Amino acid sequence: MNPEIINSIYKYIVVLYENNQRLVKIFGIDAIDAITDGSKDILNLIQDVPRLIPYSYSDEKKEVYLIKKDGLLQYKKELPDLKKEYQTVLEKNAKCLEKIKTIRNKYEHTLHNVRSQSCFKGNDSWFEYGFKVKDKGYRIESKELIQLFKNLNELYDGLIKQIMKYVYENKLNDTYGSLSRIDLLGFNKIYDSGLLHEIGKAITGI
Repeated sequence: MNPEIINSIYKYIVVLYENNQRLVKIFGIDAIDAITDGSKDILNLIQDVPRLIPYSYSDEKKEVYLIKKDGLLQYKKELPDLKKEYQTVLEKNAKCLEKIKTIRNKYEHTLHNVRSQSCFKGNDSWFEYGFKVKDKGYRIESKELIQLFKNLNELYDGLIKQIMKYVYENKLNDTYGSLSRIDLLGFNKIYDSGLLHEIGKAITGI
């Protein structure tokens, strides 16, 4: 660990934190609210996920895989456990990550080929979004995203703990002490609380 790595990790933590907020916000949207149905937030979230875990999808092998020199994996010597932790997240969320990567690739390069097809909220703690990529449909459910983000929160919380150990040992608390107040696992408690709709509505202000 060193200041360069800390500064790099911090940028990813901010992206993860903002997307947790985005995900919770979507739960606060009412099914009848067609104007703000959350599609934009879902697409923004889809754009950011491959930044949080450096991976791609092979059409030939029909599987997701880590890109070994992307993102924080460029620090794999300094963070020796990170590749294994990313791989665990990848394996636990392979189907969801495959859909995210497919939608994201088309949305990024040929925006007109990705269309939000449907949005359905079954109850206050479940939603599903349908997207059409060219002629193929993809559905992303809230339970998939919750599982993915809970796993990512656990991974990055571990990185925060590594940072804080280095910070205290090197008396850098004045510079990096604020990182200790970032509570990613607090989002996991929200996801498990049964209060997602109420908290989401408070965030949206609707």
